[in-house]
Amino acid sequence: MNRQKEITLRRTIGPLAGFTVVAGSMLGVGIFLFPPAIAAEVNSLGLFFLVWIMGGVFAFSGSTACGELGAMLPHAGGDYVFQREAFGHSTAFAAGWVLFGAIFCGSIAGLSVALFQYQISALVNYDLMAPVSHSIPIPMANLLATALIVLLTIVNDAGTRIAARLQIVFTLLPVMLLLLLGLFALAFNPSTELVTPRLRPQSFSFQGLITAFLYVNFAYSGWLNIIYVAGEVKNPGRNIPKAMFRATFAITLLYCLLCAAFVFTMGYDNLASLHHTDAGTGMARYLNSSLLAILVPVTIAIAVVTSLNASILTGSRVAFAMAQDKAFWSGAAKLSHRNNVPRRALWTQAGISIILVLTGSFHAIIEMASIAMFVTGSLTVLSLFVLRHKKPDAVRPYLATGYPWVPGIYLLLSTIALMGTINQAFGADGMNGFYPFLGVGILVVAFWGHRIYHKGKRLTSN
Repeated sequence: MNRQKEITLRRTIGPLAGFTVVAGSMLGVGIFLFPPAIAAEVNSLGLFFLVWIMGGVFAFSGSTACGELGAMLPHAGGDYVFQREAFGHSTAFAAGWVLFGAIFCGSIAGLSVALFQYQISALVNYDLMAPVSHSIPIPMANLLATALIVLLTIVNDAGTRIAARLQIVFTLLPVMLLLLLGLFALAFNPSTELVTPRLRPQSFSFQGLITAFLYVNFAYSGWLNIIYVAGEVKNPGRNIPKAMFRATFAITLLYCLLCAAFVFTMGYDNLASLHHTDAGTGMARYLNSSLLAILVPVTIAIAVVTSLNASILTGSRVAFAMAQDKAFWSGAAKLSHRNNVPRRALWTQAGISIILVLTGSFHAIIEMASIAMFVTGSLTVLSLFVLRHKKPDAVRPYLATGYPWVPGIYLLLSTIALMGTINQAFGADGMNGFYPFLGVGILVVAFWGHRIYHKGKRLTSN
């Protein structure tokens, strides 16, 4: 495959903006939606906190690999670029399509719907999942989610500098609010009888732990998003690794603080029994605070918008990088003359996300995207090992901390999670258990399709 001449993006993302791209990508609705489900799955206070800490360790171990790769290959596209250099065009083509279509567009769709389904519905005290009308059976939340995707795409279309400044404000504000919220909640120290879960006989299950880790992985997703805009980062050899390390550490501490606040405020059993209420709203109710009842959903809403903005900014760069290789619609490789942004890639991403919003299910998208993240993430970390062997003399401004053991932790945890999920799928009724692997199936089909097509093309030319 002949690669087009690389189109240069302006390096406008500094250290603070880089930090907020990563932190803002991680800081989404997951920390509020998933703690009740995780508490119910593990049914152990120690395991509950362990799985959240494991999520931070998992993200950090992966960031050491991506830090070296991003500093070595500071171009737009992230995983796609690394896997192309390590494994060739067929693997990069397949992973790039899953990354762009299932993970980025899927996450944008899922988060935008969740924002209106949970937080905005709570604020306006109206069920936005109700259909618009008898003649239009689409939920109001889905239409509003579509409008939000369009609005944030317009912001990103106006220029990376504007999007980065918005990201700084929209990240630092919810981080400070959530920090204050967690500390305020911990100041209310209820009886420890509420904190310790009443364990049932044989309550622990390995499958429950795997399911909990899948939720945690989605909550931490975004720790590597700086690599997708590496072509726009100032001094990438220094700022890319630092952005990932600092943001991952900060968000891990914040998540553990909030989880402690949930448990000490509501009690473990009450947290685990929140079936249709997110943990933040549940905590506000237990504190019986009308101010928190408004502040919590507002803070969560800002955090979700922050994560959406970061995903729209970074995801479009995957399509842009693929288009330069002619692995995507070639028009997506063009930059707008005025703002120097991949406008066509941005709007293509918006279009696919809107289709998923109007046709998809939030939880189904999460399941599919979470498994796909493990696979593409593992391929990227493996790229580090392959490129150390293939290109030992390449310039590496940063070397992965604790190589090969620390990046190896990522591969080990990812493999365990995938094996557990496969085992769970075989134990499910019918084919429903295999739905989360749809993204993996797309990856395999895309890989072999690309390989067979280009092999046939070479034979024809000869």
